[in-house]
Amino acid sequence: MKRLINGKIIAEKFCETIKEKVEKLKNNGVTPCIALIKANDDPASEIYVSKKENLAKVLGIRSQTYKFLPGVKEDFLKNLIKDLNQDPTVHAILLQSPLAEGLSFKKLINLISPEKDVDGLTSINQGRLFAGESCVLPCTPQGVMHLIHSVKEDISGMHAVVLGRSVIVGRPMISMLLNNDCTVTALHSKSKNVLGICSTADIIVSAIGKPKFITQNFIKPGAIVIDVGINRIITPEGKKKVVGDVDLDDVWDFVEAITPVPNGVGPMTVAYLMSNTVNLAINQNRKKLGLTFDRF
Repeated sequence: MKRLINGKIIAEKFCETIKEKVEKLKNNGVTPCIALIKANDDPASEIYVSKKENLAKVLGIRSQTYKFLPGVKEDFLKNLIKDLNQDPTVHAILLQSPLAEGLSFKKLINLISPEKDVDGLTSINQGRLFAGESCVLPCTPQGVMHLIHSVKEDISGMHAVVLGRSVIVGRPMISMLLNNDCTVTALHSKSKNVLGICSTADIIVSAIGKPKFITQNFIKPGAIVIDVGINRIITPEGKKKVVGDVDLDDVWDFVEAITPVPNGVGPMTVAYLMSNTVNLAINQNRKKLGLTFDRF
């Protein structure tokens, strides 16, 4: 039976469990706190940061937002990150991408303490993920895995195709699927026979940023399709619209389950940002809480 994977509803249910954890933490004298750093004038980033602030408030998580316009000095941001690393009341730090021109995301992200790297993007956390070790997992791939498991709990041995190789989604996604015992194929802009390879996949995760690129010819009947793409287009009527990498209407008759855009992966990404914040707060206050991570 075909199924639309409603990320909004799944995220709301997941957030209920996060809120319960937050309440327990507060009752034990710990208020989870996330610091959000935005250094650009990108309107989309403003929206994303606002969504994170709003969800944090709903869940009882404290957020501290630092907004800077283009022209902010990299040294200033370095000092800010160092101060936040040393602040015991701040448990998670997020560096919102993209950064303004002239700022190095790689340099700044790697200044964040791995224990406060809420999106798992420091080289240390990515290396641990690659090695199959315990680490802070990136939020979007975690959300993707949650959505896949909402359809099928055991995915071991399944052929998963990941389109895209970014450090934020594609590369960690590949590692997480491997760690779930999938057979994984990575496809990117230089890959050949993309259509043919996709048509053999039991699971497709697309994060390439090409509107409605994936059509029914790419789909093996009964595949699970997770659309991470966020593409802003102008319709023939002249209206602005957000669409994914997958042409949902075209592939609908061939998939077992598929995420929509919007209300697919997006809500899960923000939910896991909050979940990671809470888990980091727990990890940094083990002695104070007198509880193990698993028991809390």
